[in-house]
Formats: sequence, C-alpha cells, structure tokens
Amino acid sequence: MPGDLGCGFPDLHKNGHKLTHIHVEGPSDQPVVLELNKQQWRCLNCHTTCTATTPVVKANHSIGNKLAIDALKLASKSLTVKTIALLLGISTNSVQRALDDNIHPHASRKLPENLYFDEFRSTKSAMSFICIDADTHKAVKVLGGRLNKDIKEFFINQYNVAQRAAVKRVVMDMNAAYQLIVHELFPNAEIIIDRFTIVQMIERAMDQIRVTTLKQLDGKSREYKVLKSLWRLFHLAHPDAKKSRYLFGSRIFGVGKYFHSKSTRP
Repeated sequence: MPGDLGCGFPDLHKNGHKLTHIHVEGPSDQPVVLELNKQQWRCLNCHTTCTATTPVVKANHSIGNKLAIDALKLASKSLTVKTIALLLGISTNSVQRALDDNIHPHASRKLPENLYFDEFRSTKSAMSFICIDADTHKAVKVLGGRLNKDIKEFFINQYNVAQRAAVKRVVMDMNAAYQLIVHELFPNAEIIIDRFTIVQMIERAMDQIRVTTLKQLDGKSREYKVLKSLWRLFHLAHPDAKKSRYLFGSRIFGVGKYFHSKSTRP
C-alpha cells in the first residue's frame, strides 16, 4: 500500500479494484497470462487516485518484466520484431515498446568538427532530426522531432561550451530553419549549404525561365519546339565550365562551400 500521493497526508482509502492481464511467459505452445486484480486507492485530502504495483510488471504495462528481458535477448541475436513477437506470443507493438523502453542509444561523447544536420520522415509520417559526423557519416544523435527548441536543449544539456565551440562547420540545406540556432550553439562554426540543394535550386530556376520563355513564343515556331523538346540541354554542363578540386570533406555528401583550390581547366 502506498504511503501518500505527494500531498503529504497519508490519508488513503480503498477505491475499488482494477482487473489487468499481464503476459508473463511466452512459450512456443501457449502464452501464460497472469490475471491481476489490482487494488486502487484514493486520497481524501487531494482527491487523487493510484493503483497498487507489483514487481512482476512495470506500472501501466501489460508485458511482464521477464518477458521484456526475453525480448531484449532475442533482439540481441538480430532477430526481427515480427519473429520475436511470434516466439514470445505477443504483438509486434508490444515487442517494439519493450525495446524502446529499455534501449537508449547514447549520443556521441565528443562532437566532431564538422556536423551535418538533416531531417527524415520517420514513424506515422512525422519528421525527425538527425545529426551526423560529416566526415565519417556516423550518427551523432537522432531526435524524434525537428523543433529548434528540442535541438537546442539536447546540445546544451549534452555538451559543454568548450565542446560546442570546437565545432568548425555545420552543413544543412537551405530549407531548414536550423541556421537560426547554429551560432547560438556553435559560436565558431560556419554554416555550409549542401551542394545538392544549390544544384537543385539552379535547375528549378532554369526550368522556370524556360517555361516563362515558352509562354511568350508562338507554339508553332522553331524556337518553341526546340525549348519544348530539348529541355535536357539546359541541365548539361557548359563546355567551358571549370572544375574545382575540393580539399575538405571529399567524403561529405553534397557539400558545396568548402575550401577549394584555384579553378583549373579539365
């Protein structure tokens, strides 16, 4: 029986029962389900309620502690969530919750000098934030959301000022709002725009100019037909285009404002 609910007055009285079903074993032939009739309590002082707990299972969970440990052991053998669920006699969602509750990936202990910020579509069409080492492509941290306040909270709580000041460059695309917090988190860092984003924007701008020009031409004219059918020509490199050899971040995918040597003809 709990002592109190936080109000400081141990004035708890019985308030009915709550019937629960706990999966405690998952043999291959027949799952074992424990039926618990938990005592509920109500504080007459603060009018809040609570339910009795047991060491067999965590509060507000329906998968027993032993079964959760079994799921972790099977996961360590590189089995899929679906396979683990079949072996233990529980749902795939229950297996995933057990893994999420007990596996907490640690962020990188040391911040790389060059970071890459990006976002990706995760569960239920939600967007998540990922930070990786721009040189090695190893993940630094994955956050469930992409809000700037969550990103700031993570880096400030995880790394001290000296560690964050050692970051030299942060790579991102032009559509993200991360540039608003980069210098606040990393005072000595340069913001580098992803080369892929720049090339993509140039291609779209060229297409817009081509379409605008087409609208001003006669649909039967030779110029119109050339612009209409040979659109790929506008995406080819100019014969006199100059190439640059990037000295930094050759392994960084799509980065385009790095230190480079003098332009030389190919």
